[in-house]
Amino acid sequence: MYRERIKRLVESALEEYGGGATKKAVTWHLKHVYHLDLADAVDQPDKFVRALKDMYGDLESIIEESICEKISEEYGIGASNLSELAEKIKKA
Repeated sequence: MYRERIKRLVESALEEYGGGATKKAVTWHLKHVYHLDLADAVDQPDKFVRALKDMYGDLESIIEESICEKISEEYGIGASNLSELAEKIKKA
């Protein structure tokens, strides 16, 4: 259940960042190149961030920040990056 919730939040952050085309491109790239799902932002945060960095270079931090904000708001917890956020969600 939480994976669907995370996936929805990551999709929302990607759409806000670059629209539907960006969401589709990132989703495809994560799935076919890195074998990741959007929900893996929390399950495999380090690999997820590396994949975003490969796609967007230094702009990755902006996308990660947006994803963190969405998830943090939904779960009522704060974190500065996906790894920290994942740890807090797993403990909750």
